[in-house]
Amino acid sequence: MKHRFSHYIEYIVMLTFQTAIRIIPLHAVVSAADFIALILGAAVKPRNKIVMQNLKAAFPDMKEDERKKIRDMSYRNILISSFESYKYMFLTPAQKLKYLIVDKVSSDLLMSINAEGRGCIVVGGHYGFFEAGGHYANCHGIKSSYVVANQKNKLTERLIDIPRERSGILVIHRKQMTKLFRALKDNYFVALLSDQNAGRKHGVFVDFFNMSASTHKNPAVISLRYNIPMLMVNTVRVNDDRTKHNLSFTKIEFDDILTSDKNFDEKVKELVQRYTSVLEAQIRKAPEHYWWIHKRFKTRPDKNDRFYK
Repeated sequence: MKHRFSHYIEYIVMLTFQTAIRIIPLHAVVSAADFIALILGAAVKPRNKIVMQNLKAAFPDMKEDERKKIRDMSYRNILISSFESYKYMFLTPAQKLKYLIVDKVSSDLLMSINAEGRGCIVVGGHYGFFEAGGHYANCHGIKSSYVVANQKNKLTERLIDIPRERSGILVIHRKQMTKLFRALKDNYFVALLSDQNAGRKHGVFVDFFNMSASTHKNPAVISLRYNIPMLMVNTVRVNDDRTKHNLSFTKIEFDDILTSDKNFDEKVKELVQRYTSVLEAQIRKAPEHYWWIHKRFKTRPDKNDRFYK
């Protein structure tokens, strides 16, 4: 395909950034990201209006100053996690395991599902360093995959995909359904983020912080239709050492939904609500880890109701 001049500029900038990330130690990467986030948070406040609208919808009784503190901490966590996503592509398994802390119950759960040989849908949201679960599983011999968005600039897309796959993570781009099902058949744990606005065509409306939110249904459709186990990962940064993360895995049970008398669409909606409620519970415990910058409530059940104005 043809590339615009701007694509080459973006590629050079990204290559320079990636080279620096690769060389700098993880502690320095985290510190640099945190410093940049502090500046951006003070001077720019990216998507401030959207962030504050989301926080007000989620926590209507919270004081404005408290929401601002969450906003500022969210900026820091977003940027640190973004930098980490690049750095982890160049860490060895032994190095990764120094920073990823998983309780025995979660570890045993991962191994148990992996032993079933049916693959697994790992559903999650933009919460904390959400890529950590895939890296941890991969370090323990569990084949892991991320479903990622397509980028307009294919040069930078390959710059991310190639080192990610070299680190052991299979990359599946959206709409590559054949590749996704092949991965599940080959016992991969396939991670899909399911917390952004999905519109009317690709989503179902479920309750999220007491508001109707269009939510991606593909994870539920796949798990229900093919009886694929489903997990949700929770990743929380350690306060005393921000390079470390506490990870826990929760199995989203759906046997009761599968055997119910409801039609398939109703079953899908119930399962989407189930894992969305688990995510909401995680966010309520540590809201500063959530990525509040997205237009989560953009699509409304009533087309005449506009949330973001």
